[in-house]
Amino acid sequence: MPQIRFILLFVFFSIVIVGTSTGQQNDTLSRSERAEIRFLQGMSDHHQMALDMAEVCIEQAENADILAICQAVVAAQTPEIEQMQGWLLDWYNIEYQTLSMNMMETNTMDDMGHGGMNMGNMPFTDPPMMMGMMAGFNRWEGLEFDIAWLESMIDHHDDAIHMAERMLERSVHDELATLAQGIIDAQSAEIDMMEALLLELDSSN
Repeated sequence: MPQIRFILLFVFFSIVIVGTSTGQQNDTLSRSERAEIRFLQGMSDHHQMALDMAEVCIEQAENADILAICQAVVAAQTPEIEQMQGWLLDWYNIEYQTLSMNMMETNTMDDMGHGGMNMGNMPFTDPPMMMGMMAGFNRWEGLEFDIAWLESMIDHHDDAIHMAERMLERSVHDELATLAQGIIDAQSAEIDMMEALLLELDSSN
């Protein structure tokens, strides 16, 4: 079976702020503070993508070890999103919400005249990128799905690790540096587990 690689392009600078405005003008913030805002918003969106992928995995994965990884992603990254949103509000007076893929699809239909909700004032992960990331999952099942999901999540984790490594060099708040290092450690370990599972699944294919 040919290898399935999903190329994930993360749009790191798609920032939309709703609700309470920032307490400082952007030009009064230091470069490191602006980097923190970009990271907190970007990583929140990135985590939401992982939750969306994990939800599909929980519904479709047949391998028990893969299912356990999906459940671990949900358990770890859901509270991290809430923590990052809290820091944005506490440190920068920014209220930020992510949107799941399901919400984006619903709101896109609304904008097309099928409902009353408009996404124009809501923050969201770039929809074309999200749709590209999830593309193909509904065409696979069984072993092919498991392999496709693992390869996609490995790429996704790799992006998160690079983002976190850059944040370690720029963070103002010690708590954020601790979170970034935790993301590096946890997702590096999960990549190792997923790579081992891939070898096992490929050998049985």
